[in-house]
This record gives sequence, structure tokens and C-alpha cells, in this order.
Amino acid sequence: MSPKPEAGEDGAERIRKMVREYLDTMEEARDRAALSRDYYDGKQWTKEEIATLKQRGQPPIVFNRIKRKVDSILGVERNRRTDPKAYPRTPRDEQSADIVTQALRFVSDQTRLNNIFSGAFECGMIEGAGAAEVIMDGPEDIKVNLIPWDEFIFDPRSSRHDFSDARYLGVLKWMDADDAIALYPDKGKEIEAGITGSERAFVADQSVDDKPSSGTWIDRKRRRVQVCQLYYKQGAEHNYAVVVGSTLVMDGPSYYRDEKGKTVCPIEAFSAYVDRENCRYGVVHDMRGPQDEINHRRSKAVHFLHSRRVMAQQGAVADVGQAKREIARPDGWVEVVDPQAVQVLDTAQETTGNLNMLQEAKAEIDLLGPNNALQGKGTEGESGRAIIAQQQAGLAELAPLYDRFNDFKLRVYRATWARIKQFWKAPKWVRITDDEQATQFIGLNQVQVDPMTGQPQVQNAVAQMDVDVILETGPDTVTLQSEEFEQLAQIMPQLAALPPPYALALIEASSLPAQRKKKMTELLSGGGEQSPEAQAMAQKQAQMQERAAMAEIATKESSAALNMAKAQNEGALAQSNIELERERMTAEQVKAQGETAIKAQELQIKQQELQFKLAELDLKRAELGLKQQELAANVEMERERSALTERMADRQAMAEDNRAKREALRSQGFEVSEGEDVSGVNMAEVMSGLSSSLAGLGEGMRAMAEAQARPKRVVRDPSTGRVVGTE
Repeated sequence: MSPKPEAGEDGAERIRKMVREYLDTMEEARDRAALSRDYYDGKQWTKEEIATLKQRGQPPIVFNRIKRKVDSILGVERNRRTDPKAYPRTPRDEQSADIVTQALRFVSDQTRLNNIFSGAFECGMIEGAGAAEVIMDGPEDIKVNLIPWDEFIFDPRSSRHDFSDARYLGVLKWMDADDAIALYPDKGKEIEAGITGSERAFVADQSVDDKPSSGTWIDRKRRRVQVCQLYYKQGAEHNYAVVVGSTLVMDGPSYYRDEKGKTVCPIEAFSAYVDRENCRYGVVHDMRGPQDEINHRRSKAVHFLHSRRVMAQQGAVADVGQAKREIARPDGWVEVVDPQAVQVLDTAQETTGNLNMLQEAKAEIDLLGPNNALQGKGTEGESGRAIIAQQQAGLAELAPLYDRFNDFKLRVYRATWARIKQFWKAPKWVRITDDEQATQFIGLNQVQVDPMTGQPQVQNAVAQMDVDVILETGPDTVTLQSEEFEQLAQIMPQLAALPPPYALALIEASSLPAQRKKKMTELLSGGGEQSPEAQAMAQKQAQMQERAAMAEIATKESSAALNMAKAQNEGALAQSNIELERERMTAEQVKAQGETAIKAQELQIKQQELQFKLAELDLKRAELGLKQQELAANVEMERERSALTERMADRQAMAEDNRAKREALRSQGFEVSEGEDVSGVNMAEVMSGLSSSLAGLGEGMRAMAEAQARPKRVVRDPSTGRVVGTE
């Protein structure tokens, strides 16, 4: 079972080889564990997803239901904390079992073991594995350290929940070089040489994160080294090795031994779940899928509520970008060429379906882990028995997890007792609170003189307590005195009703400490040896008690019939109470059905209101279309009116021009009828001809007179009938 070194392989390389084996094999599992921790801390969107959502304008919403669910599981563990207790298997081990119980609770209080257990349980539920080491911090001080999940390394071939089949367990973490040298001063020069040396093996080129790395052991830039403390099996024994950077600090048998004297690993661990690839995972692993759906659907629903999809023909709007911005606004205004070419698509159905799927995702994640009754939620109006039944069902679902965790606690307690037996050699006082007298401590390994022989002897020698005890867990109480008080409160009514012999037998059969049993026995028996007179008096009293008991028996027999009748009456009353309870439950069921029907009706009314609002929106959209059509018709009418006005002005100008031309022609002697179109006459040519005639007036007076004497006529275009000249 031990790792076999290869030829030429030194001790440091052998340890590094096991570390690389774990880190390379468990890389995916460690990434999943880190992701589970991120989900618990609310980091549930990747950088790529956030960037994509920002481009869409979609918010990265996180409703962290995983944290609340995991916290409820952790809260159940804190409410169910227990104290260690040792039970003897033989009567002679009873006193030793009490001492073991007191010593374990003393160490538990000194090391604040409940907080260590809660931290390990949190790592087990989130990352999948929790671990702690029970070691010595000095000659007699026992210390229990919580091992963080990202520093805990183990055999990747291990498949059991308690790591009992692991070949090696250890701790791997980064440490400042000065701290490492102070921790191992005997190897300080070698550690410093490894940091400042010229070799490049296992050296980081630049600063690395505070996480174990399979290829980097020294960070020269920040003067840090990776420290590995590893316990590995070598045959039937366990060895302990420490590697600091490139230096093997130690490698030899483990310091710690069990009750049989065999070397052991002081690290105890457990895992919540193990898959077929030996990867450890917690309850968060199964919650990530529903949590992602909750976040994505919630974000998408919010995006749908603030977005609109539009379908339009090409060229329906002048500026597409401006139209998009206006449509996104609650008071947007968009001008379109053709209202029928633009259509705003309805996304209400998609939003409703998305919200329904969101409710299913929430219900799915609520089914994981503790139910509502175990969390104290949603049990209003239910009977106490119903609430207890639901809580028991919730605890039954979590039973495998708490069973593995309780086994882990039991192993830690046993390791603590093994450290006590191995290292507590000197006299030691343990504080106890089970004695109401002045003494509040119990002495271990105390040397006293035997009054019979005069020889020194060791009282309560821990190393010699080879007792066969079973370590179990009892209810968590502040002191042993509180626990004994609870036990006495349970049996005291029975002691008061029993004769002294039976009461003594009950005390002997109880699980009270031996010292408490002795005091109770002395109290019931009268406190030690009695005189003959006292014995005779006690015998007479016993006879009187026996006669009184016989009389009481007769009285009880005579009243048996009365009690039976009373029992029958009580049975009938109980039956009637049952019927009343059944009727009440039926009424509550009918009430619940009625409330369900009312809620369904209210939901239907809300759906109808939503449909009415959608119809009103469609009506407003139609009114907007009619207004747009009316506006377009008004624009077209105004354009036609302007064109008609222009044509009328042109015609009026043309009529004025014809009238002026007719007057000019008449003034020249032309015959032009009223209303005749003379727009084709060139008045410039007529005036030019008149000027030429006036210039030659002296020479051609006679010709002019003749010409004037002749009648003039207007020349018209034969095709159009318009005046084109004169002759």
C-alpha cells in the first residue's frame, strides 16, 4: 500500500510525486468545489455571461437560494450539537468511563471543538470534504485544527466517505519563507539555499496565487515556499513527511499512536458524496442547475418586461435607430410612412411562460435539503403532531449526511482520547462540575501514599486505563451537572413511588456516574452502617410498609372496576374527540379547497383584466392608426388645394395678359373680338414693325395712307384657332 520509490528518487521527489498525483487527478473536482463555493457566495455568473448580458442590456440578476438552503442545513447541525460520553462495557470500568467523559469534555471546551466541527461540516456540505487534525501543541496541550478544503490533499484512489482506504492524507499550502524557516529552524539553511539557489526546478517564473500547484514549489519573487505535511502508509504503519520547497525536512514514523500502540494518521475527514470517479462533492453541486435556471429566467423575464419587438417593412420609418429608441421609451413617438407596415409583437405569452418555468425551478430547489417544517416555515395553522411528522421526514432525508458527519465526530473524539493516553504522563487537574461540594477538579496521574502499605501509588493513571469503552454522543449540555440533572429529573418520580430496594435497583441500572450512584445509594439506605435498634426499627418499618402495600393492593383491586368504567368513558370521550378532530380536519380541507378555488378565480380575473388591458392597447393602437390616416389625408388635401390655387393664379395671369394684348392690338387698329385668345402674338415684333413704319413715314406717306386705308385682318393658326399675327 505504500508508494514505491523509483531508482534514484529521493524522499522529497517521492512526496512531490504523490502531491502531483492528487492535484492532476482531482483538478476537475477541485474546480467544481471552487465553483460550489462561488455559488454559495453569490458569484453565479461568469465574466463572459455578464459581458453578453451587458451587450443585450439585460441585468445579471442573482437570487441566491443556495445560500439560504445550505445555511438551513448548517443551522440544523448547530441545533443538534452533542457532547462526547464514554459508556463502560463492564461494571468495573464505570469509574474509568466517567474519567474519560470528563477528560474529553475538558479538551472539547479548551479547543472549542464544536466550532471546528461546524467548520468541517460547512466544507463538507459546500465543497464536499471536511477534515481536521488532532495533534499536540506542546508536551500536554491537545490541539484540533480545521483543515481548509483547498489545502487538504488525499489519495485520489480513495472511494470511501471516511477516507479509511486512503494511502495518504496531508496538508499543502503556501507559506512565507521566513515563517517556514522559523517553523523548521534545523533546515533553515537548506530552505534558504533552495530559495536563493540557481536551480530552476520547481520555481515559479512569476507570482502565483495562494493555491496548491503541482509544478511550482518556490516563489522567489515574493519569497514564498509551498509546504507539504503528509501522512502516508508504509506497510501497516504510518509515516510523516514534510517537504518545504525543494527541501525534505523530515520523513519518518508518525508521532501519534492508537490505543494498541500502532502509528496512526492524526487527520480525520469525511465527505458528503462520492461519485464513481472518486470525486467528492457536496449538496451545492445538485443545486447549481436550478439556481442557474432561476437567475437566467428571472433576468430574461425582467428583460422581456422592458423590451418590445417590432416587425416592419423596409423603409417604413425614416431612421431605424431613432425608431428603436423611441419604441423602447414609455412615451415614445415614432412617425411612419405606412402604419400597416409596422407591427409591435406581443411578448406577454412568452413572459408568462418564462415566469411559470421560474416557479418550477424555485420549487425544485426548495425540495432539496431541509423541508419548510424543519426550517420553521409554512407550518402556520398545523397541529403539533403534523409539524413533528414533517420535521422527522426532513431529518430522514438528511440522515445520510448527518450519519457520516457523526461518524467523523466519533473518530475525532477517539483520536483525542488516544492523544490523552499517549501524552498525558504528568499529574494533571481536569475541571469538572458534577460535584456540588467544594472540589471542582479531578486529578489525573496523581501520586498518593497508600495508607495500608505506606507505598506511593498513582491514582487515575491515564496510561494504564486499558478500559473497553464505547464513545457515543449525548445531548449538548453546558456542564455534566446539567446532564445528570436531566437524568435525575426523569427517574425521580419513579424513585418516589418505589420501595427502597426497588429504588436502589433502579439507580444501579441507570447511566448516572459511579460517584452519583454511590451518593444516591447512601441517601436511600440511610447513610452507612446502622445500629441494631435502627435495624429493628427499619425492619418494623419495612413490615409496616409491606402491610400498607398489601392494603393498597386491596384498595387498588376494589377500585379496578371503577377504573375500568372510567377508562371506558375516557375511551368514548377520546373517540368523540377523534371524530371532532376528523370533522375539524375535514372542515379545514374544505376551507383550503375553497381558498384554492378563490385563488384560482382571482387568477382568472387577473388574466381577464390582462386580456382587457391588451384589448384596450389594441384599441389605442387602432385609434393611433386612424389618426395617422386622417393626418395623411389632410396633408394630401392641403397639397391639392395649393396646386389648385397656383393653377387659378396662372389662369388669371394669362387672362390679364390676353386682355392687355387685345387692347394693344386694338390700339394698333387690329380687329380683335372680346375674349379671343391672343397669347401667341409677339408684341415685340408688332412694336418693332411699327417703329420701322414710323421711321420711313416721310418717304412712304402715300403708301402708308393706302395701307391704313386698307382693312386689316388677324392671322390665326388653322389647327388651334389661336391668333399668330396680322396682315
